Amino acid sequence: MSMFCYQCEMSAPNGCGSTGATVGTCGKDENLSRLQDIMIFGLKGLSAYREHLNELAPLQTKNVDDVISETLYFTLTNVNFNFNDHIAQLMKVGSAGVEVMDKLSNAHTNKFGIPTPVRVAQNKVEGKAILVSGHNLEMFEALLKATEGTGINVYTHSEMLPAHGYPELRKYPHLKGNIGKAWFDQVQLMKTFKGTFVVNTNCIIPPKKNADYVDRVFTYKLVGIEGGTPIVDDDFSELIERTLACEDTNMDANTTLSTGHHYKTILTLAPQILEAINSGKIRQFFVIAGCDAPGKAGNYYRELAENLPKDCVIITSSCGKFRFNDIDFGEIEGTGIPRYLDLGQCNDSNGAVEIAKAISGALNTPINDLPISIVLSWMEQKAVIILLALFSLGIKDIYLGPKPPQFVNEDIFNFLAETFNLHTTGNAKEDLANLLIPKAS
Repeated sequence: MSMFCYQCEMSAPNGCGSTGATVGTCGKDENLSRLQDIMIFGLKGLSAYREHLNELAPLQTKNVDDVISETLYFTLTNVNFNFNDHIAQLMKVGSAGVEVMDKLSNAHTNKFGIPTPVRVAQNKVEGKAILVSGHNLEMFEALLKATEGTGINVYTHSEMLPAHGYPELRKYPHLKGNIGKAWFDQVQLMKTFKGTFVVNTNCIIPPKKNADYVDRVFTYKLVGIEGGTPIVDDDFSELIERTLACEDTNMDANTTLSTGHHYKTILTLAPQILEAINSGKIRQFFVIAGCDAPGKAGNYYRELAENLPKDCVIITSSCGKFRFNDIDFGEIEGTGIPRYLDLGQCNDSNGAVEIAKAISGALNTPINDLPISIVLSWMEQKAVIILLALFSLGIKDIYLGPKPPQFVNEDIFNFLAETFNLHTTGNAKEDLANLLIPKAS
């Protein structure tokens, strides 16, 4: 059985170079090929954030565009065979990720205002309803404007939950609440939700053939499914017409979720946070974030969050928070500081770094020596660019799970473990025992 080497575009009995055989022309070994895989996956996430930024601030994407183009060239057959050069290029991709997330965050707050904490009704629905999933806040605002006075209520799903924190979005009274959890519950959700469903970015679950809700699914720009209805040029008339023709949806769960803890808002609490750290009221921060994936393995993050001592603060973002954001974590005793801080969408992951940088400067302590632990859930390409961004900033001691990406082999993981002290998650309580700083006596 021969293996195909995509580097030299030929088949050979032992692959090309991966077993030491001098087969083919490229000589590219497995490690370099897998590092290039990581580049490509990182570029996919980088391109998604670049696309969001380009809609809001098109003149700010030049450097990111150059990195995307250069990195694609880097992966061309017979260009580079140097391991260190591959690592350097990955760090360049990561740095571009830092840049695009910073600029996107500023573009969002410039247009929609700085988010502030808010409690959002969960799974409480009434009347004619549109449910929006994705990340595109500009499209979301356009939809809210288009549905004013129609009698239609608008709800968020998954990564759209943080929209409720932005003052320019929550001023619309028909923005009502959130329905469901992370992206992969779409199919089950549509069986009980009777309105229309809009997906304006990744992630979308393609429905099964002949699913009875496909005619109620609308897509935006690059998003598409067989049988779905695309929204073209922000014309929501067909969506509105279809929604008004739908049955009323009635769901009446008496729960709420918390969001709106953008880093620019959290930094206004800097004096209180520093005092709480210095007095020992805050022992440690845990960044528990990332992209959720189907399956019981993700329950690790809920177990970790549930078992944190009450002098620890959770910082989160992305859709991984839906594993535990139904829990009321309360406040750090005697401070008024919430123990649960939802920074926003996955593209708001830069907020954790901004908070760490502010604490680092105030305490005159390197970031990697701060009482901050990072535990990430990995699922798809946007998680890769976030991880590369953290590496490019020199962030170490990250725990990654529920399992490592399949394109990272043992050699590459060992390199990351040695260079960045990267760990894979194991048992939640055992990991917590290793991560938790002893309480000061």
